[in-house]
Amino acid sequence: MADKVKQTFSSSWGISGVLVAVCAIFLGVVWIVNPELADVVFQGFFVGGLYGLIALGFVLIFKSSQVLNLAYGEMIAILSYFLYFLLDSLDFPLGLAIVLMFVAGAGLGFLLERSFIRPLVGQPFLAMLMMTLMLMFLFQGIMVLIWGGESYSLPFAPGGMIDFGGISVLPAPLWAFGAAIAVFLLLAFVFRYTKIGLAMRVVAADHAVSQSLGIKVKQMFSLSWAISGAFAAICGILVSLVWMVTPEMGHIGLGKGLVVVLLGGLNSIPGALVGGLIVGVAEALGGFWWADVREIIPWLLMLLILIIRPWGMFGERRIERI
Repeated sequence: MADKVKQTFSSSWGISGVLVAVCAIFLGVVWIVNPELADVVFQGFFVGGLYGLIALGFVLIFKSSQVLNLAYGEMIAILSYFLYFLLDSLDFPLGLAIVLMFVAGAGLGFLLERSFIRPLVGQPFLAMLMMTLMLMFLFQGIMVLIWGGESYSLPFAPGGMIDFGGISVLPAPLWAFGAAIAVFLLLAFVFRYTKIGLAMRVVAADHAVSQSLGIKVKQMFSLSWAISGAFAAICGILVSLVWMVTPEMGHIGLGKGLVVVLLGGLNSIPGALVGGLIVGVAEALGGFWWADVREIIPWLLMLLILIIRPWGMFGERRIERI
Protein backbone atom coordinates (compact mmCIF):
# COMPACT_ATOMS: atom_id res chain seq x y z
CA MET A 1 0.00 0.00 0.00
CA ALA A 2 2.76 2.43 0.95
CA ASP A 3 4.69 1.64 -2.25
CA LYS A 4 1.59 2.34 -4.33
CA VAL A 5 1.09 5.68 -2.59
CA LYS A 6 4.73 6.60 -3.22
CA GLN A 7 4.46 5.77 -6.92
CA THR A 8 1.27 7.82 -7.33
CA PHE A 9 2.79 10.75 -5.45
CA SER A 10 5.99 10.73 -7.51
CA SER A 11 4.06 10.46 -10.79
CA SER A 12 1.85 13.44 -9.94
CA TRP A 13 4.82 15.60 -9.02
CA GLY A 14 6.67 14.56 -12.17
CA ILE A 15 3.78 15.54 -14.43
CA SER A 16 3.24 18.79 -12.56
CA GLY A 17 6.94 19.60 -12.90
CA VAL A 18 6.69 19.21 -16.67
CA LEU A 19 3.63 21.49 -16.78
CA VAL A 20 5.36 24.15 -14.67
CA ALA A 21 8.35 23.97 -17.05
CA VAL A 22 5.98 24.45 -19.99
CA CYS A 23 4.52 27.51 -18.25
CA ALA A 24 8.03 28.89 -17.74
CA ILE A 25 8.84 28.40 -21.43
CA PHE A 26 5.57 30.13 -22.33
CA LEU A 27 6.56 33.09 -20.15
CA GLY A 28 9.93 33.28 -21.87
CA VAL A 29 8.34 33.30 -25.34
CA VAL A 30 5.89 36.03 -24.31
CA TRP A 31 8.78 38.02 -22.84
CA ILE A 32 10.57 37.98 -26.20
CA VAL A 33 7.54 38.51 -28.46
CA ASN A 34 5.55 41.10 -26.50
CA PRO A 35 7.25 42.75 -23.47
CA GLU A 36 4.09 44.71 -22.62
CA LEU A 37 2.03 41.55 -22.41
CA ALA A 38 4.87 39.89 -20.48
CA ASP A 39 4.33 42.37 -17.63
CA VAL A 40 0.76 41.19 -17.29
CA VAL A 41 1.56 37.48 -17.65
CA PHE A 42 4.35 37.63 -15.06
CA GLN A 43 2.04 39.31 -12.55
CA GLY A 44 -0.56 36.62 -13.19
CA PHE A 45 2.08 33.89 -12.83
CA PHE A 46 3.24 35.23 -9.47
CA VAL A 47 -0.29 35.71 -8.12
CA GLY A 48 -1.11 32.21 -9.40
CA GLY A 49 1.49 30.78 -7.04
CA LEU A 50 -0.40 32.42 -4.17
CA TYR A 51 -3.68 30.96 -5.46
CA GLY A 52 -2.04 27.54 -5.44
CA LEU A 53 -0.94 27.98 -1.82
CA ILE A 54 -4.50 28.92 -0.83
CA ALA A 55 -5.80 25.84 -2.65
CA LEU A 56 -3.28 23.71 -0.75
CA GLY A 57 -5.23 24.28 2.46
CA PHE A 58 -8.34 22.79 0.84
CA VAL A 59 -6.39 19.81 -0.51
CA LEU A 60 -4.68 18.89 2.76
CA ILE A 61 -7.96 18.71 4.65
CA PHE A 62 -9.84 16.91 1.91
CA LYS A 63 -7.09 14.32 1.42
CA SER A 64 -7.02 13.36 5.09
CA SER A 65 -10.61 13.75 6.28
CA GLN A 66 -12.69 13.99 3.09
CA VAL A 67 -14.04 17.39 4.18
CA LEU A 68 -14.33 20.34 1.80
CA ASN A 69 -13.62 23.26 4.14
CA LEU A 70 -15.64 26.18 2.76
CA ALA A 71 -14.53 28.32 5.72
CA TYR A 72 -10.86 28.25 4.72
CA GLY A 73 -10.94 31.72 3.13
CA GLU A 74 -12.43 33.17 6.32
CA MET A 75 -9.70 31.44 8.35
CA ILE A 76 -7.18 33.35 6.22
CA ALA A 77 -9.05 36.62 6.74
CA ILE A 78 -9.49 36.34 10.50
CA LEU A 79 -5.82 35.40 10.97
CA SER A 80 -4.84 38.43 8.87
CA TYR A 81 -6.91 40.64 11.17
CA PHE A 82 -5.25 38.96 14.15
CA LEU A 83 -1.81 39.83 12.75
CA TYR A 84 -2.88 43.43 12.17
CA PHE A 85 -4.19 43.58 15.77
CA LEU A 86 -0.87 42.34 17.15
CA LEU A 87 1.16 44.82 15.10
CA ASP A 88 -1.05 47.89 15.34
CA SER A 89 -2.95 47.67 18.62
CA LEU A 90 -0.46 45.75 20.79
CA ASP A 91 2.68 47.02 18.99
CA PHE A 92 4.29 43.58 18.95
CA PRO A 93 7.58 43.11 17.05
CA LEU A 94 7.01 41.73 13.56
CA GLY A 95 8.80 38.43 14.17
CA LEU A 96 6.91 37.68 17.39
CA ALA A 97 3.59 38.65 15.78
CA ILE A 98 4.17 36.26 12.88
CA VAL A 99 5.11 33.40 15.25
CA LEU A 100 1.95 34.02 17.30
CA MET A 101 -0.06 34.11 14.07
CA PHE A 102 1.27 30.66 13.10
CA VAL A 103 0.46 29.28 16.55
CA ALA A 104 -3.04 30.79 16.37
CA GLY A 105 -3.57 29.32 12.89
CA ALA A 106 -2.53 25.82 13.93
CA GLY A 107 -4.61 26.10 17.08
CA LEU A 108 -7.64 27.30 15.14
CA GLY A 109 -7.40 24.37 12.73
CA PHE A 110 -7.02 21.89 15.59
CA LEU A 111 -9.96 23.43 17.48
CA LEU A 112 -12.25 23.33 14.46
CA GLU A 113 -11.48 19.65 13.83
CA ARG A 114 -11.99 18.58 17.43
CA SER A 115 -15.07 20.73 18.15
CA PHE A 116 -17.04 20.81 14.91
CA ILE A 117 -15.79 18.16 12.48
CA ARG A 118 -14.97 15.11 14.63
CA PRO A 119 -18.53 14.89 16.08
CA LEU A 120 -19.76 14.52 12.50
CA VAL A 121 -17.44 11.65 11.55
CA GLY A 122 -19.53 8.95 9.89
CA GLN A 123 -22.21 11.44 8.84
CA PRO A 124 -22.94 12.17 5.16
CA PHE A 125 -20.53 14.40 3.24
CA LEU A 126 -23.24 17.04 2.91
CA ALA A 127 -23.50 17.39 6.72
CA MET A 128 -19.82 18.29 7.02
CA LEU A 129 -20.09 20.61 4.03
CA MET A 130 -22.94 22.49 5.70
CA MET A 131 -20.94 22.67 8.94
CA THR A 132 -18.03 24.40 7.18
CA LEU A 133 -20.50 26.72 5.45
CA MET A 134 -21.90 27.67 8.88
CA LEU A 135 -18.36 28.29 10.15
CA MET A 136 -17.72 30.53 7.15
CA PHE A 137 -20.68 32.77 8.04
CA LEU A 138 -19.72 32.66 11.73
CA PHE A 139 -16.20 33.92 11.00
CA GLN A 140 -17.58 36.66 8.76
CA GLY A 141 -19.82 37.84 11.58
CA ILE A 142 -16.97 37.77 14.11
CA MET A 143 -14.75 39.91 11.87
CA VAL A 144 -17.47 42.51 11.31
CA LEU A 145 -18.34 42.51 15.02
CA ILE A 146 -14.76 43.09 16.17
CA TRP A 147 -13.21 45.15 13.39
CA GLY A 148 -16.26 46.48 11.54
CA GLY A 149 -16.07 46.89 7.79
CA GLU A 150 -12.77 48.76 7.86
CA SER A 151 -9.91 47.96 5.49
CA TYR A 152 -6.31 47.88 6.68
CA SER A 153 -2.88 47.46 5.16
CA LEU A 154 -0.03 45.76 6.96
CA PRO A 155 2.80 48.12 7.94
CA PHE A 156 5.49 45.96 6.34
CA ALA A 157 3.89 45.70 2.87
CA PRO A 158 6.59 46.46 0.26
CA GLY A 159 6.21 49.28 -2.24
CA GLY A 160 7.80 50.33 -5.51
CA MET A 161 8.56 48.14 -8.50
CA ILE A 162 11.20 45.53 -9.36
CA ASP A 163 12.64 45.53 -12.86
CA PHE A 164 13.54 42.27 -14.67
CA GLY A 165 15.10 43.01 -18.03
CA GLY A 166 12.55 45.65 -18.93
CA ILE A 167 9.64 43.94 -17.18
CA SER A 168 8.31 45.77 -14.11
CA VAL A 169 6.94 43.56 -11.36
CA LEU A 170 5.27 44.51 -8.09
CA PRO A 171 7.36 43.18 -5.19
CA ALA A 172 4.43 41.84 -3.14
CA PRO A 173 3.28 39.21 -5.71
CA LEU A 174 6.93 38.26 -6.28
CA TRP A 175 7.46 37.68 -2.57
CA ALA A 176 4.22 35.75 -2.38
CA PHE A 177 5.24 33.56 -5.32
CA GLY A 178 8.66 32.82 -3.83
CA ALA A 179 7.14 31.91 -0.48
CA ALA A 180 4.50 29.72 -2.12
CA ILE A 181 7.11 27.77 -4.10
CA ALA A 182 9.22 27.32 -0.97
CA VAL A 183 6.21 25.94 0.93
CA PHE A 184 5.37 23.52 -1.89
CA LEU A 185 8.96 22.25 -2.00
CA LEU A 186 9.02 21.85 1.78
CA LEU A 187 5.74 19.98 1.70
CA ALA A 188 6.99 17.73 -1.10
CA PHE A 189 10.03 16.87 1.03
CA VAL A 190 7.90 16.18 4.12
CA PHE A 191 5.44 13.97 2.27
CA ARG A 192 8.17 12.13 0.41
CA TYR A 193 10.86 11.55 3.02
CA THR A 194 9.31 11.70 6.51
CA LYS A 195 7.28 9.12 8.44
CA ILE A 196 4.57 11.65 9.26
CA GLY A 197 4.25 12.60 5.61
CA LEU A 198 3.97 8.97 4.53
CA ALA A 199 1.42 8.29 7.28
CA MET A 200 -0.72 11.23 6.12
CA ARG A 201 -0.56 9.98 2.53
CA VAL A 202 -1.60 6.46 3.55
CA VAL A 203 -4.49 7.87 5.58
CA ALA A 204 -5.54 9.90 2.55
CA ALA A 205 -5.49 6.75 0.41
CA ASP A 206 -7.37 4.36 2.72
CA HIS A 207 -8.48 4.80 6.35
CA ALA A 208 -9.05 1.09 6.98
CA VAL A 209 -5.60 0.10 5.73
CA SER A 210 -4.08 2.92 7.79
CA GLN A 211 -5.62 1.54 10.98
CA SER A 212 -4.40 -1.96 10.14
CA LEU A 213 -0.87 -0.56 9.83
CA GLY A 214 -1.10 0.99 13.29
CA ILE A 215 -1.55 4.59 12.11
CA LYS A 216 -3.77 6.65 14.40
CA VAL A 217 -6.20 8.07 11.86
CA LYS A 218 -7.89 10.56 14.19
CA GLN A 219 -4.53 12.03 15.15
CA MET A 220 -3.71 12.42 11.46
CA PHE A 221 -7.03 14.24 11.01
CA SER A 222 -6.14 16.69 13.78
CA LEU A 223 -2.61 17.13 12.43
CA SER A 224 -3.90 17.84 8.92
CA TRP A 225 -6.29 20.49 10.20
CA ALA A 226 -3.54 22.07 12.33
CA ILE A 227 -1.15 22.17 9.36
CA SER A 228 -3.91 23.61 7.20
CA GLY A 229 -4.47 26.31 9.83
CA ALA A 230 -0.75 27.13 9.77
CA PHE A 231 -0.96 27.38 5.97
CA ALA A 232 -3.92 29.75 6.42
CA ALA A 233 -1.58 31.94 8.51
CA ILE A 234 1.02 31.89 5.72
CA CYS A 235 -1.67 32.75 3.18
CA GLY A 236 -2.94 35.53 5.43
CA ILE A 237 0.49 37.19 5.44
CA LEU A 238 0.99 36.83 1.69
CA VAL A 239 -2.55 37.83 0.71
CA SER A 240 -2.25 40.90 2.96
CA LEU A 241 0.90 41.90 1.09
CA VAL A 242 -0.93 41.83 -2.25
CA TRP A 243 -4.36 43.09 -1.16
CA MET A 244 -5.89 45.01 1.74
CA VAL A 245 -7.06 43.26 4.92
CA THR A 246 -10.87 43.36 4.72
CA PRO A 247 -13.73 41.07 5.81
CA GLU A 248 -14.29 40.36 2.09
CA MET A 249 -10.77 38.98 1.63
CA GLY A 250 -12.14 35.65 2.82
CA HIS A 251 -13.97 35.38 -0.49
CA ILE A 252 -10.63 34.58 -2.10
CA GLY A 253 -11.00 31.11 -0.61
CA LEU A 254 -14.11 30.26 -2.61
CA GLY A 255 -13.52 32.63 -5.53
CA LYS A 256 -9.92 31.55 -6.22
CA GLY A 257 -8.88 28.65 -4.00
CA LEU A 258 -11.89 26.45 -4.67
CA VAL A 259 -11.62 27.05 -8.42
CA VAL A 260 -7.95 26.05 -8.34
CA VAL A 261 -8.73 22.93 -6.30
CA LEU A 262 -11.40 21.78 -8.73
CA LEU A 263 -9.10 22.49 -11.67
CA GLY A 264 -6.08 20.63 -10.25
CA GLY A 265 -7.98 17.92 -8.38
CA LEU A 266 -9.43 17.84 -4.87
CA ASN A 267 -6.85 15.34 -3.60
CA SER A 268 -3.79 16.49 -5.54
CA ILE A 269 -1.11 18.66 -3.93
CA PRO A 270 0.86 19.27 -7.17
CA GLY A 271 -2.47 19.91 -8.90
CA ALA A 272 -2.99 22.86 -6.54
CA LEU A 273 0.25 24.45 -7.76
CA VAL A 274 -0.40 23.86 -11.46
CA GLY A 275 -4.04 24.91 -11.17
CA GLY A 276 -3.06 28.10 -9.36
CA LEU A 277 -0.60 29.08 -12.08
CA ILE A 278 -3.18 28.40 -14.81
CA VAL A 279 -5.88 30.44 -13.08
CA GLY A 280 -3.50 33.30 -12.31
CA VAL A 281 -2.22 33.59 -15.90
CA ALA A 282 -5.69 33.14 -17.44
CA GLU A 283 -7.10 35.83 -15.15
CA ALA A 284 -4.27 38.21 -16.03
CA LEU A 285 -4.62 37.64 -19.78
CA GLY A 286 -8.39 38.05 -19.65
CA GLY A 287 -8.04 41.30 -17.72
CA PHE A 288 -5.47 42.56 -20.22
CA TRP A 289 -7.71 42.04 -23.24
CA TRP A 290 -11.10 42.64 -21.59
CA ALA A 291 -10.97 44.07 -18.08
CA ASP A 292 -14.67 43.56 -17.38
CA VAL A 293 -14.41 39.76 -17.54
CA ARG A 294 -11.38 39.42 -15.25
CA GLU A 295 -13.38 38.41 -12.17
CA ILE A 296 -15.50 35.80 -13.94
CA ILE A 297 -12.63 34.01 -15.68
CA PRO A 298 -11.93 31.68 -12.70
CA TRP A 299 -15.60 30.70 -12.61
CA LEU A 300 -15.63 30.08 -16.36
CA LEU A 301 -12.59 27.83 -15.93
CA MET A 302 -14.32 25.96 -13.11
CA LEU A 303 -17.45 25.49 -15.22
CA LEU A 304 -15.34 24.20 -18.11
CA ILE A 305 -13.37 21.71 -16.01
CA LEU A 306 -16.55 20.43 -14.33
CA ILE A 307 -18.02 19.69 -17.74
CA ILE A 308 -14.92 18.16 -19.33
CA ARG A 309 -13.04 16.56 -16.42
CA PRO A 310 -14.97 16.90 -13.14
CA TRP A 311 -12.29 15.13 -11.08
CA GLY A 312 -9.64 17.69 -12.11
CA MET A 313 -6.34 17.40 -13.95
CA PHE A 314 -4.63 15.31 -11.24
CA GLY A 315 -7.62 14.23 -9.18
CA GLU A 316 -8.76 10.69 -8.49
CA ARG A 317 -11.59 9.56 -10.74
CA ARG A 318 -14.42 8.05 -8.71
CA ILE A 319 -18.17 8.28 -8.27
CA GLU A 320 -19.89 8.69 -4.91
CA ARG A 321 -23.41 9.27 -3.69
CA ILE A 322 -23.87 12.18 -1.26
